[in-house]
Amino acid sequence: MIKETFSPEETFAFGKWIGEKALPGQVYTLVGDLGVGKTVFTQGVAEGLGITEPVNSPTFTIIQEYESGRMPFYHFDVYRIGDIEEMEEIGYEDDFITSYVQNIFAKLTATGIDPNRSERLNVRVIQSPEPDAYMLPNGTMLISTGLLCTLDSEDELAAIIANEMSHFVLDHQVNNIYRAERRAKRAAFWGTVLAVTAEVALEVAYWDDDDTALGVGAVASIGSIAALLNVNVVNRLGMNYKNNQEYAADRVARELLEFKGMNPDGLASALSKVIGYYNIQQRGHTLLRYGSIDNLKKRIDKAGEAEKQISHPYLKATSDVVTFNAAMNMADQRYEEAGRLIQKNINNDLATDHDYVILAKSRMALYNTEEVNEECATLLWKAKELAGDSPNLDIYKQEILLLMRMNKQAKAAGTLKEYLGLLSRYQEQGVQGEEEEWTSKEIAWANQLLDKINRL
Repeated sequence: MIKETFSPEETFAFGKWIGEKALPGQVYTLVGDLGVGKTVFTQGVAEGLGITEPVNSPTFTIIQEYESGRMPFYHFDVYRIGDIEEMEEIGYEDDFITSYVQNIFAKLTATGIDPNRSERLNVRVIQSPEPDAYMLPNGTMLISTGLLCTLDSEDELAAIIANEMSHFVLDHQVNNIYRAERRAKRAAFWGTVLAVTAEVALEVAYWDDDDTALGVGAVASIGSIAALLNVNVVNRLGMNYKNNQEYAADRVARELLEFKGMNPDGLASALSKVIGYYNIQQRGHTLLRYGSIDNLKKRIDKAGEAEKQISHPYLKATSDVVTFNAAMNMADQRYEEAGRLIQKNINNDLATDHDYVILAKSRMALYNTEEVNEECATLLWKAKELAGDSPNLDIYKQEILLLMRMNKQAKAAGTLKEYLGLLSRYQEQGVQGEEEEWTSKEIAWANQLLDKINRL
């Protein structure tokens, strides 16, 4: 389709039409010189999405995020972006995975849950290693990065989303919070849900002496409160479901999936993956979201066996999340879990140079044998191969540490010189803030180690 506009008003109107028709996950590319109307068009799209806040060009901020409309809207200006590495630095992948999950969510909500209900349903991805999903009583669903890493197909994710959505449809949270309340009082209740959620955060702060929770409660941020989920919050928000509530939600979820033309067998498969996660972690009791492994097994028995799920598109879409969660586990010194996650990407032929570096780090943190050292050398060689002409500083740093461990000081000195050269070129690009501080510290460390080797 070719559409010509001849005034700012026409351009705005066309953008508004696009916004009204837009679906989650869609990407529109605008190409044009300064002053041709890209920002006006974007403002029209925003209005079509129901966004009321001012929409400005992100030329200097690179990205503007708007979440007040019927779905999140991300506006990028890549005029000053030179290569894909710069895109990775601004975190576009975070927006990609959120859009990916929102697209699956939208397939299940496209026709609306109940026309008599005014709650606006939405979904957010939260950073957590645990394979959790929560449907808050205000219509916000939380999907953890740990869950995305644990599952292997869109069918499984859709089934989990459908289950959490079913808890909402069946009023399980509300009933668990206010069992004596009648449905006639629903309207008054929903008007205070956000405040109730904030109150929970404040009480958690009081109970746990948690300053972070106190700050969250003050601003009533659902997204931030998600990071504070614990048994107190789960219980207070009505998400500690009884077995009969889980069974009922599972039945409704299967019906919803069938109605939408999606695989209803995904739930049993998804729950089996969650069980696998906790078995590896050797944790079978008092699971925050699921109660216990026994509860999960009972749900699987009722749901029936699952057919094999189509996994590749999902695995490719979530491979970066796997890398992210592996790095998060490394930071928490959960080295075996980090290695297990990276192995998932490797087994699926989706591993990047970053994955191989993380795996080498985890292996080196766990073991110090000649066999493991040789294995890590191979991993770092593979990382260099994948990096190609885009040098990964982490590869060089890890290689230096490995060579020193293997008493190969001469080779370590050579790699140190390469590392220093890369750091200097990186510094010359005009890095600022934390990156500048990190670069200066790394240069100092490398020079100090090189001097030490030269004195040997």
